[in-house]
Amino acid sequence: MTLYYGIKQILRSPLKSILFLLLAGVSAFLLVLGSSLWEINRTMLEEFEDLFMTVGTVEQKIDHVETYKIWDAGNGYEYGQRGIRGERIPSAVMDFEGAGYILEAKQRPNFGALVDQKAAAVSHMFMIVEATPIESGTADESFPMRAEKVLAGDEFELKAGDIFYICDHSMEEARSFEAGTTYIMMLNYVGMVVHGSRVEHIAPEDHVPEFIPISSVASHQYTMEGERVYDAVAEAEEEHDIDIVTEGFYETERGKRWLEMAKTRDYLFYTVPVTPTDKTELLMPFYWKDAQISKGRDITEEEYAEGKPVCLISSSLAVLLRKEAGDKLTLPLYCADYSPTQEKGMWVASILNAEGKAYSIFHEQEYEIVGIYTAASATRNGYELCINQVIIPWNAVPENSWADHIAGIWYMTGGNTSFEIPNGTIEDFMAAWEKQGVEELELRFYDNGYTNLQTGLESRKLMAVIFLASGCILALMILCFFANTFITGQRQRIAVERLLGRTKGQCAFSLLTGFFLLAALGTAAGCGAGRMAADRAVEATEQTMEFDEAFSSAVIAQADTEEIEISGAGQKADAGTAVGAGIGLLLTAVLIGSGFMGQALRKEPLQILGELEE
Repeated sequence: MTLYYGIKQILRSPLKSILFLLLAGVSAFLLVLGSSLWEINRTMLEEFEDLFMTVGTVEQKIDHVETYKIWDAGNGYEYGQRGIRGERIPSAVMDFEGAGYILEAKQRPNFGALVDQKAAAVSHMFMIVEATPIESGTADESFPMRAEKVLAGDEFELKAGDIFYICDHSMEEARSFEAGTTYIMMLNYVGMVVHGSRVEHIAPEDHVPEFIPISSVASHQYTMEGERVYDAVAEAEEEHDIDIVTEGFYETERGKRWLEMAKTRDYLFYTVPVTPTDKTELLMPFYWKDAQISKGRDITEEEYAEGKPVCLISSSLAVLLRKEAGDKLTLPLYCADYSPTQEKGMWVASILNAEGKAYSIFHEQEYEIVGIYTAASATRNGYELCINQVIIPWNAVPENSWADHIAGIWYMTGGNTSFEIPNGTIEDFMAAWEKQGVEELELRFYDNGYTNLQTGLESRKLMAVIFLASGCILALMILCFFANTFITGQRQRIAVERLLGRTKGQCAFSLLTGFFLLAALGTAAGCGAGRMAADRAVEATEQTMEFDEAFSSAVIAQADTEEIEISGAGQKADAGTAVGAGIGLLLTAVLIGSGFMGQALRKEPLQILGELEE
């Protein structure tokens, strides 16, 4: 009967009841839509935090461009232009307040590690020979020499008694040689064939090689600060000195260095570059997916942090060393070079330190090969990896243990200096960086479009807040207004029912049934509509965005044009959110209705009737 009277009460004022039903539904609709969008937004941001990563690179800018000339023995001067950087800026300037790094900026060296297979696949020979000229003359064209002794080099390349040809091909003033004098030199073959009047008897199709003599036994050792370590031999010699072998020569300082170079000549052929890093994706080929793990797995975050003896190796090095994921690889590290690696090997200006000795091993341990990666072959752009590159955790090598083994120095570039910051903090980072006043460095950020995505999500978040706030305010106003209308307007009925013997509880239940029924129906309809609207809103924002910022002047850059899927697929309005919003609205209706009902029931029936008569 109570339900009957509640429905009868609704039918007595149909317009008021319909209006309450509609407005309750609208408020529920706004509440569910706002809360659903908020939850979907929050979930998507959490997922995108795992999918996206913001990496920055540091590049020292070109200070000016200069024209240079190179002498070519066959063609004369050849001219070109090159960019010149200013004084080298150390990576310590990237340690500043407000940076907010996840992984701080460091300039990575390449460590030279000796392996048991010839790993430098280049045409350079670097033979060390004692040789005498066939005749006196100037090496301004191919000049014949006889090898008297091969101190370093394979027999199939050159052996004692062979005739070979040298040329100061790139020297405007070629050196002169005297017949009967023995010279020691390092020979380098760079792909040229003999030319000139002394080789007219050689047919061009024979492709007889021409060698360039390299003579320096000076070291190119540097400090951690990038300063060259003083070397008395380097200070005293001319750049293109050729040494003459006389009695007792190998007891001199220069003679001892020639013997040391000959003894360690094969080092570079058996050297692979080992790159320490704090995260695989800090190496841009991995970030861009140009390099990917093909066997095994990546190094984990914990292994990087703890400096575990694990490594990644290239697929070509795995074939060369006959290694698989899970195998062990011992890496004796003997030198460090901050300059870029060559595509097919690691080559340093000199393998001798400032004391004239070959660099000794500064750290050696056994690593587990946890993964093998394959890198796509591409045009060299300063970011590519060597074909035989090894990647290890930075913390796996004692800090600065290579300080006395630095064989090459270079500027910070995108290929050797990178860092990670939290997604969406590029503007904050740049604001803090600009306070440092360092104009010689260019910072580039790569976030795969997260900044663009964040803008859209922030807009949707604002929209969700507006819907949610509007729903809450509207719900409170509607419930208060109609509770007052339904309950206060029924004071005569309350007094009559009380005088007829009904308890306060029975009266309250009788009057509130209709109010709660309308609130429940409106809430249910509004919640369902709100959930469907939220699903439609997510579907409407699903899109594929294309970012091409390769030539952008902004701080956010992309290396290549690529499509990035920014989709809400799988992000549907949670039924629990709709149910929770509906229950919350109904509980609010109960509290407000009960409050108004309580006020009405505090007065005695006769008092209520007296007020009505007045």
